[in-house]
Amino acid sequence: MSSKPYQCQRCPRAFARLEHLQRHDRSHTKEKPFVCAQCPKAFTRKDLLARHIRLTHQPGTSPASQNTQSPSPAHPVPDGLDALASVVADHAHLTTLSGSNDQFPPLSVHRTPMMGGQIPNPQTPSAAPTTPLPESDFGYSLSGVPPGSFEGNDFTSFLDSVPLPSHPFSPAFQPLPLFPSLPFSPATDYDQSEREPPSETATASTPSSSILPRHGAQLPSLQPEGYQTTLKARQPTGFVLVTAQCRDKLLDSLRSYSNVVPDPSLPSRHALSRCLTGYLTGFHDHYPIFHKPTLDVESISLPLFISMASLGARYCREPDTSMRLYQVAKPVTLEHFRRVFQSGTMPAASAARDLDMLETIQALLMLISVSSWFMKDPPYHEAMSIRSLMEMLMRKDGLNRLPEYDGSWASWIWRERVKRLKLIVFCFFNIHTIVFDIPPVILTEEMTLELPCTEKEWQAPTADLWQAARNQSPGEPKFQDALSSLFSPNSGMEQFSSLGGYVLIHALLQDIWLMTKANRLALSRCNRFGSSIAPTPDLIAVEQALERWCQCWERNQESSIDPLSPHGPLSFTSAALLRLAYIRLNADCGSTRQLQTWDSVQIATSLKDNLHVLRGDRLTRAALHCAHALSTPVKLGIGFVAHSQVALWSNQHALCSLECAVLLAKWLEAVTVPHPSPGLTEQETRLRDFVLEMVMEVQHGVSRDWLLATNTRLSAAVTRLWARLFTADYIWDMVNLIGRSLDSYADLLEQNTSPGYT
Repeated sequence: MSSKPYQCQRCPRAFARLEHLQRHDRSHTKEKPFVCAQCPKAFTRKDLLARHIRLTHQPGTSPASQNTQSPSPAHPVPDGLDALASVVADHAHLTTLSGSNDQFPPLSVHRTPMMGGQIPNPQTPSAAPTTPLPESDFGYSLSGVPPGSFEGNDFTSFLDSVPLPSHPFSPAFQPLPLFPSLPFSPATDYDQSEREPPSETATASTPSSSILPRHGAQLPSLQPEGYQTTLKARQPTGFVLVTAQCRDKLLDSLRSYSNVVPDPSLPSRHALSRCLTGYLTGFHDHYPIFHKPTLDVESISLPLFISMASLGARYCREPDTSMRLYQVAKPVTLEHFRRVFQSGTMPAASAARDLDMLETIQALLMLISVSSWFMKDPPYHEAMSIRSLMEMLMRKDGLNRLPEYDGSWASWIWRERVKRLKLIVFCFFNIHTIVFDIPPVILTEEMTLELPCTEKEWQAPTADLWQAARNQSPGEPKFQDALSSLFSPNSGMEQFSSLGGYVLIHALLQDIWLMTKANRLALSRCNRFGSSIAPTPDLIAVEQALERWCQCWERNQESSIDPLSPHGPLSFTSAALLRLAYIRLNADCGSTRQLQTWDSVQIATSLKDNLHVLRGDRLTRAALHCAHALSTPVKLGIGFVAHSQVALWSNQHALCSLECAVLLAKWLEAVTVPHPSPGLTEQETRLRDFVLEMVMEVQHGVSRDWLLATNTRLSAAVTRLWARLFTADYIWDMVNLIGRSLDSYADLLEQNTSPGYT
C-alpha cells in the first residue's frame, strides 16, 4: 500500500495525509478560507491568520511601526550564512523566473545596528530579477542544483515545511525546530499576503516565505518588521530591601536552631538585600513560583529566606557567601522538616499548615537548585538526597491537591502559587533525569492539575489588571487533557501558556526517556547493542505530538525566542528543550554521556565510544537543526555570544548544546568517510557543505580540502566551536564541565584518523 494515498488531481504530487492534500490544493485554487474578522485579508492556513492578528491587530501595535523599512539596494548579494536561504528557495516559484534555473529573486534588505551589514528581509515581496544574482562565496557549494529536480520527500520541501513564528528576536536567538513525522509531505503553499499583497505578476516570482530565513539559517533583524515597539524588554526587578528589623527577626529565629547551627550568624542586611535581588533577577523568571507583585520578604519563613539568599548569591557572583548561607540553610530546613513533618506534630489541614508545607517545599527546591550543579561545594549528591524529602512532602500534601478558590484575587494567587510549585517541581525532577540519566521521581501520568495561567495574569500588579487579563484568557486546560490532545490528530487545543508549554515539553521528554530505556532493554535482551532508536509507531506518535506542541507554541501570543521577552524566558527555554527532544529521538545521549562522573575526559570517551548513530533521513534532519542552532552564534561571533549572551540562558541550554554538538559531530563522521556506502544523498551533501562554510567562516584561512582530509577533522572543528560557547567563567560548574567535555571530545577526534587517509 502506498505511503501517500492522497493524489493531487492537478499535478503529480501525492500526500500521506488528507489535510496536506487539502492545503496543497489551495496552492492551485488560490483559495483562502481563513478570513480576518477585523480587516478584509484572508489566508490559506489558520496559523497564518493567527500570526496576522497577532502582528497587525494586537493592541499597542501601530501600522507605522510595521511598515517602516530602510532603503534597499536593488540587487543585494547575500553573504555568509544568508546565501543558503536564497539557494534553497521554493523550486515551484523559481521555475517561473525567466525560464532560467540559475536566477534567484533578490531579497530586500535592511541594516541591523549590530552587524552593520545587509541582512535579507523576508518580510518584503520582490519582483522577478532581470539579471542573475552574483554568486556568494559563502554557500557556493549549495548552489547549482536545478530547480524542480526533486520529487516528494526532499530536502527543500522539508525546509519549506518548517514554520518559525515571527516574534521579537535577540542576539541569543536559537531556531525553533519542527520535525514532521516520517513519511511527511512537503508544504510549499505558504501565504505572504499578511505582509503586503503582491501584484499578480509578482506573485509567481516571490520566493516562498517558508525558506530558511524563517528557520534561522540567516540572522533575523534584531527588530524585524512586525516587532511591537511598544513592548519593552523585560526590565530587572527592583532592588529588594532587607531592613535591620527583618535581619534581627531572622537572627532570633535562627537561635532556635542552635542544635544544628551552633554559631548562628548572617551576612549584613545589605548583603542579604543583594542576594534576594540576585534571586529575583537571575533565577525566578526561569522558575516563576513567587507572585512578585505581592511578595513580602519580611513575612517569609527562615528556611525559605536563607535558601533564597544562598541561591541568589550565586547570581551575584559571590560563591563564598552562597556557600556560607547554604551551610546554614540546609541544616535549618532539614531540622524544620524533622520538627514539623516527621515528629507527628504537624497541625491538621489549615491555612497555616498549607503555608508551612508550601514554603518548606520551596526551600528544598532552592537547596536542590544550589547543589545540583557542582561536584563539590556543595556536592551534587546532596541534591539527590534532598529531592527524596521534597518528593515525600509533595505526596504527603497530595500531588494534585489545590486550595479552594473563592473568586478573589488573593485566593487565586494562593491557588496558582501551589499549582505552579508542584508543576515546576515535576519539571525539576525531570531535569535530573535528563542530566544524570536517573529514573523520574514523579511520572507524567500522576499529574492531573490544570496547566498554569498566562504570564500576563501572573504578573498583573493589581486586582483590576488581573481581572482584565483573566477575562481575556481562554482558561487553563487540564494537564492530562492537554497532553492527550498533543497525541490526537483532531486536537481541539489551540494554545497554552508559556509555563504550560514548558511543563508539556518536559512531559514529552519523560516519555522519550522511558521509550528509549525500553528500547535499550529490548535490544540487550536480543543480544544486540546500539543507541539509535528504530522507527516505531510510538516514536512516530511522539514526533507528531512534538509537531502539535510547536503549533500551539506558535499560537501563544506570549511565546518568544528572546530570553529578554517581557513575558519571561520560559518559551525560549522550551524551544531548546524541543530541540533536545528531537535529538533524543535519534540517539540515546543520556545513557552514554555520564555527566555524573564530573570527569570531562571520561564523558568525552564514553560519548565517542558508546554513542552510535545510523545515517538516514531522520538523522539528517536532526543534524540540520543542530547546525542551525550553531549558525547564529557563528554569525554574531562565538566569543561575543559566550561572554555576553550565554548568561541569559538557563542550564538546560548548555545541556541541549552538548547533545547538539555530539549529534552533529557523529553525523559528520558518518558522511565524511572516503567512500560512504550508500553514497551521500543530495540532502546530506548540502548539509555537509553548509557546515563546511560555517567552519571556514570562523577559522580564517582553512580550506575545504584540509577540513575533509580525515573524517574526524570537520567534526573536531565543529565541536570546538560549540565548546567555545561554554568556556567563560560561568556560575555553575556543570556549564563549565560541558565546555571542558566538548574540548576533550574534540581532542579525541583530532587524535583519530580513519584508515584510508594520509
